[in-house]
Amino acid sequence: MWWRTELSLEKGASYLSGSPIAFPQGEHAAIFIGHSTVLIHLDEQNFLTDPFYLKRLYPLQRHLPPGVPFQNLPPLHFILISHGHLDHMDLKTLSLFPRNLPIILPEKLERYLIELGFTDVRSLSWGERTIIGSLMVQALPVKHSPGRSLYETRSIPQSYFVQGTKTIFFGGDSGLTEEFREIGANYSIDLAFLPIGNYQPTPFRRVHMSPEDALEALEMLGARRMVPIHWGAFRLSLEPPEEPPRRFRQLLQEKKINPKAILWQPGEKIPI
Repeated sequence: MWWRTELSLEKGASYLSGSPIAFPQGEHAAIFIGHSTVLIHLDEQNFLTDPFYLKRLYPLQRHLPPGVPFQNLPPLHFILISHGHLDHMDLKTLSLFPRNLPIILPEKLERYLIELGFTDVRSLSWGERTIIGSLMVQALPVKHSPGRSLYETRSIPQSYFVQGTKTIFFGGDSGLTEEFREIGANYSIDLAFLPIGNYQPTPFRRVHMSPEDALEALEMLGARRMVPIHWGAFRLSLEPPEEPPRRFRQLLQEKKINPKAILWQPGEKIPI
């Protein structure tokens, strides 16, 4: 493999060994792959969020390898894409998946997937929902910059609420917003995935959350548990890649809110 980074896994199960992933029947669990990519197993269905498997994001070298090698992913039932930015909707990674795999994404981005040959592309706007198997997926608000590039600025980023036997909130990428309080008042969330990176310089916090912001968002959402995403893989802002998880761990110790919020590493599996 191209990567040589060594990972320190504090708890949970690691899948860096290369063995195929199999979830026991009845298990509900999530495995952090890296950046905003999470493998979720819920009600015997597998889905990925914002899949990104490249070793570079244009000029940026990846700092942490994917926690699950691509070839060891289980069969998927669908993919969630939170928004069109290149580190969240990577067409090279998406081109590796079967073309009949359902893709759920914001409106105005459908053509990219249709041009790749995907046949089940489901675009949603805030409040809209779709059903896949026994799971309901609903698009909800976030506070983040729109579009895919300077030339395509129409699509609006979104989060997702996934409801089955357990419930998931996938935050994608967002700044702290009062919309989270409304979501918390209307949805019961078992596990929230919230971003904690790319917050420096300070103006970036309009559309990204710091570790402190993410913990405040957790309280607003009223989620039973939370794990951070959107950290460590790429240096997209001025803080060092290792700073967000270090600050998050320190905040957990200071606030003494474990196990409500848990810091995980790429390759770790956490029960839902």
